Amino acid sequence: MKSSMQFISTLFFLILLVVGPGVMKMVEGQPQMCETESINFTGFCSKWRTCKRVCMSEGFPDGKCNGDFFHSRCMCMKPCAM
Repeated sequence: MKSSMQFISTLFFLILLVVGPGVMKMVEGQPQMCETESINFTGFCSKWRTCKRVCMSEGFPDGKCNGDFFHSRCMCMKPCAM
């Protein structure tokens, strides 16, 4: 029983190490801001004002379109909790 609990906790820790940085990452040049993909934004992100409005409705103070022409996503930004 103890070994299975150690295995589960180790597996959980490894998953956090792999997935965690992609979920919330530091924005370059602004060390106090973190960004995450919008949950409610749908479609192609081409207008930053629309993205920002959706992010504000999700409780974030700012948002921007991020990515290349074919894979642009709405990224919401907020101060990182350190």
